[in-house]
Amino acid sequence: MSIVFLLMTICSFTCLSAAVLLTINRKRIAVDHRIHHYFNHIHQVDSVEKANRKKRSQRPYSPLWNRGLQLISRKTSKAKQKKLDHLIRDAGYAGRLTALEFRLIQLLLSVGGGVTVFFLFAPIADNMMMTMLLAFGVFFLGIQYCTFYLSKKRTRRIAEINRAMPDFFDTVNLLIEAGLGLDAAILTVCQKKKGPLSEEFMFVLEDMKRGKSRREAFYELRMRVPSDSLQSTLTTMIQADYLGVGMSKVIRNLTIRIREQRREAAREQAMKAPVKMLFPMVFFIFPSIFIVSLGPLIVKILTEGLM
Repeated sequence: MSIVFLLMTICSFTCLSAAVLLTINRKRIAVDHRIHHYFNHIHQVDSVEKANRKKRSQRPYSPLWNRGLQLISRKTSKAKQKKLDHLIRDAGYAGRLTALEFRLIQLLLSVGGGVTVFFLFAPIADNMMMTMLLAFGVFFLGIQYCTFYLSKKRTRRIAEINRAMPDFFDTVNLLIEAGLGLDAAILTVCQKKKGPLSEEFMFVLEDMKRGKSRREAFYELRMRVPSDSLQSTLTTMIQADYLGVGMSKVIRNLTIRIREQRREAAREQAMKAPVKMLFPMVFFIFPSIFIVSLGPLIVKILTEGLM
């Protein structure tokens, strides 16, 4: 009985000591856990970024491809290259496609489509001039389609960013209220939520790791993404960071404002719907209704007369 009592005393003293030490060092343990969690995510992001950079540096460029890029570089002005770079960046292809590569692909697709159409229709066409005009039309459409595709991707990407903003900042706000810093909260949300908004904020974190301040990285993101809602949100966050205001309250108010803006945009689209429906109704629906309702009467008048 004495041995059992001694063992129970030792266990009780050990549990009591562990509870006291855990209570004293709770904050330090929580901070160490957050630091370890943050730098573990940073290491994973660095590994992924290095792998992507290695893949981009190992592109199989042939001498003919490089020759084409040099020719396109001489023929394309710097202003046009800058404009195409902005369009490619807004479409979400930054780092994967350059302006010169886009120009070369655009030219190859257009010339390939025109030549293919010409050799397909030339043996069976009676008028060679019409075949050449058709080939030139395919060439022109190929050039315009590539630019149109980038513009549509840009519009769709901006819409995805606007749609993901409320949930994204809601989750960031919850993580900040749970004790994480702003950078760690953004990093965690970016790794859990995939999409263009997460990609843009990952670029922000990369810029901050290279030495830029948070305000500079947010300002570059504001200039990089052509979304009015995101730009106003980032402007508010930059001002809050400059003035030292708590980010949790700021982001909560921003999320409420973003949702109100989305409701107002939905109401605006609903008000525009009757005007947009007018032309299809006049040109497609009303003629069908008139044919169905007045067709038998007109046929009867033509066959039997008015009497």
